[in-house]
Amino acid sequence: MSKVLFLSDPSRADVSPILSMANEMITRGEQVTFFSSDEFKAPIEQIGADFKAYNQELNIFQGEKAVEDEEKPKSGLISALLEPMKFIDDILVQLRGLKFDYAVFSPAYPYANIITQLLDIPKTEQAVYN
Repeated sequence: MSKVLFLSDPSRADVSPILSMANEMITRGEQVTFFSSDEFKAPIEQIGADFKAYNQELNIFQGEKAVEDEEKPKSGLISALLEPMKFIDDILVQLRGLKFDYAVFSPAYPYANIITQLLDIPKTEQAVYN
């Protein structure tokens, strides 16, 4: 039985195809840990995967919030671009102590190469076709 890490942009276009793949892998006895946003928690847990949520303040996939005060920290994509290690470190902290045989992610997933290198696991890109 393999342990598989799924990294997903939390959009239906990215989650749906790899959620189907994760479901099939679970049916075959694989253990799946699936990173996404809270809005996809129910469908991910429904297939039997272990759900992990992006830290809301670091969630690069959420829409940019209006910043009223220039001194407030930037969130979402801007924060990830300026300080990518905060985003990556959050994922690594949540995965501390877990070992994976490989990772699956969409081609558009940012930092997948860095995350898989730091975890020392092979990666598989899942092409998404519309």
